[in-house]
Amino acid sequence: MVRALVLAGILTLMLLVPMWLKRGGDAAPSGLPVKEKQAASPAAQTTPPLPQAQPSATPAAQAPALVPPPAAWAGNSPAPMGHGLTFAASKEPTPVGVAHLSCHGVPAELDQPHEKSCNPYKGDTSCRTVLPVLCISEATTTKPPGVNSNFYQGWTGASLAATQPVMGADLDSVGTASARCSKELGQGWRMAEFHDGQGGWGLQGMAGTGLSGRTRYFVHINDQKGNCWNSSS
Repeated sequence: MVRALVLAGILTLMLLVPMWLKRGGDAAPSGLPVKEKQAASPAAQTTPPLPQAQPSATPAAQAPALVPPPAAWAGNSPAPMGHGLTFAASKEPTPVGVAHLSCHGVPAELDQPHEKSCNPYKGDTSCRTVLPVLCISEATTTKPPGVNSNFYQGWTGASLAATQPVMGADLDSVGTASARCSKELGQGWRMAEFHDGQGGWGLQGMAGTGLSGRTRYFVHINDQKGNCWNSSS
């Protein structure tokens, strides 16, 4: 009888001990701190936020480099005015209807003469001066009897005329001056050139409109800087 009771007690313990151990294991996590429970649970884990990009250091703004002003801004004084080349009526007698224009003509007063005469090298008359433009036509004419011509006062074989007076500074190119001739005198007229009478210094042709009065006339030269658009003084 005693032996039977002992066996029954041993069997009872064998059944109770595993049950107690199971209950103790289930209850153990409840004693963990809340933070440890969250760490132990996969569901409680969340993706950590992406690191925020740190703003890069912006260098201090640099002041724009100062651009030196053009030479024209350097002072308030206006640019120097150039000089233009002029011819005037020759003092020599000519047949009626013939025009003889010369570097040495009258009036002879000039702003910048060369050897007491016109200045084909730098211009002789201030471009502020208002004068007619001497024009020459493309039409050919026969030299009349009594015309005394030579290399320096050659017969152009054309007609000569003049425009209304214009300030020399407005003649910014030979094209501008020739356009004025065409506009006022008709197609086929252009600004007269220093060498139209062959050797320069003078030329002759049939007299056209505008060649009257005591005045000088703007002409141009094609191989020197004696024009209002290219003279430097």
